[in-house]
Amino acid sequence: MWAVGSRGRDEICSDSAASPDLVPIPPPPSVVSSSVMEETLATVISYLPPPPVSPTASLSSSSAATSDYEDRISCLPDALLHNIISRLPTKDAARTTAFSSRWRSLWASTPLRLDDAGLAPAAVTAALNLHPGPVASARLSSVHLASMGPDVLDSWFASLAAKNVENLVVVNISWSDECEWRPPPGLLGCAALRSLWLGLCQFPDTSGLAPTYGNLHEIGIVHGSTQDRELHAMLPRCPELESLAIVLTQDYPRYIHIWSGSLQSVVVWRSIVREVHLDDAPNLERLLLEPIDTASTHIKIIKAPRLKVLGYFVVGLHQLKIGPTVIKDGMWLKVKPNAMVRTLRTLALKVQFGVQEQVNLVPLLLKCFPCLETLYIKSSPSESPSNVDVDFWEQVGYTECVNSHIKKFVLEDAQGEDTELAFVKFIMERAQMLEDMRVLVEDGCSRDVVLSRLSSEGCVSADASVVVERQDMSRAWSFRRASDMSQCDPFDY
Repeated sequence: MWAVGSRGRDEICSDSAASPDLVPIPPPPSVVSSSVMEETLATVISYLPPPPVSPTASLSSSSAATSDYEDRISCLPDALLHNIISRLPTKDAARTTAFSSRWRSLWASTPLRLDDAGLAPAAVTAALNLHPGPVASARLSSVHLASMGPDVLDSWFASLAAKNVENLVVVNISWSDECEWRPPPGLLGCAALRSLWLGLCQFPDTSGLAPTYGNLHEIGIVHGSTQDRELHAMLPRCPELESLAIVLTQDYPRYIHIWSGSLQSVVVWRSIVREVHLDDAPNLERLLLEPIDTASTHIKIIKAPRLKVLGYFVVGLHQLKIGPTVIKDGMWLKVKPNAMVRTLRTLALKVQFGVQEQVNLVPLLLKCFPCLETLYIKSSPSESPSNVDVDFWEQVGYTECVNSHIKKFVLEDAQGEDTELAFVKFIMERAQMLEDMRVLVEDGCSRDVVLSRLSSEGCVSADASVVVERQDMSRAWSFRRASDMSQCDPFDY
């Protein structure tokens, strides 16, 4: 089935219209203006989990404490009032205790969701001292954070630890003055944590690290600095850790070596990381990267027996080693079984189809993943005139994943070049199990011309749906989709 597709503005997914992923990686604070600093801060915050309470909710002046109005709110069931209190900003939730003795007990028995936005340090201390706990979540992002004495912060983290805080976000929004701020090690004493996100700061000192963090499921570091030894000391002590995200980092960590029996997803997003090694990751299913075009990353797969999703891998920039074998140009006809990952089902590549050295690597990579079912390729324009033999793909022999397994193929940012269409033809003529093929053309490329050229080619799979449509940049791959484990295919449009 052949079709020309188009996407309307009303189809834009809700998390893409203002996606932070289109913002360039932030430069160091010493070389930017205040306006860029504000933009960078907004970008960093957009990657962090949202505030635990509504930023717009507030107490009305006609509240239950005003005698001129009938107090109907207090007649509601306790469960509903708990829900209301949990959505109020911290200061307004605490103010409900002035209504009556019943409201005092309601606030005290509602798990605290602490957000220090707009609060003086003394108010945060008071909230932690007065509320008996537990603490469902805490977000510390005050402008005072980096300038406060360590004894105050230590008391906060001690209180959060005693009250079993589950979700914690710490972001140093005053980073323009001091980018090297490090939270006190008391933060790591919060043993009940399920989620920990740090922004614009260094990772806490792990030299006095507790033996285990038995409940921690998620760690996120956004435009921060984490020494390799600190990250590698933390991961083995988190037996339930499922997700690790490294976002917008520029200096450390430089080397991410995964030794974890529980990790399922690793996301490295627009970060300068030299190595990502899967040394011993028996449950890892996803390794997702949104690369920086000039930053080469060496990816090594040693032990990852459940790896299903990999990408975006930048052909010609990133380096891949599987077991003892370095995957490189000139060896694509000689892939040995110990250099194959048969569990991989989804692969995403970035390729310059006008560069022969990169084109040579594509069939080699496909042979490394023989059971691949879904293939995404983002076409990148070549910086120099094409030097590719358009007959190259006719010389490629049997490729197991293409001939026997691929069901879905998407070519993104297509420019309509002969070298791109030669690869599409290779897929059409070989992929016997193909069900869905999409060619997304960029601006300046006629989708009608591309459709005309492809429709003249035969498709070996009679049931395949082939669609050529305009690339919709508002639906570009996003960090939210990459980090959402509920998405079966994180690259899917």
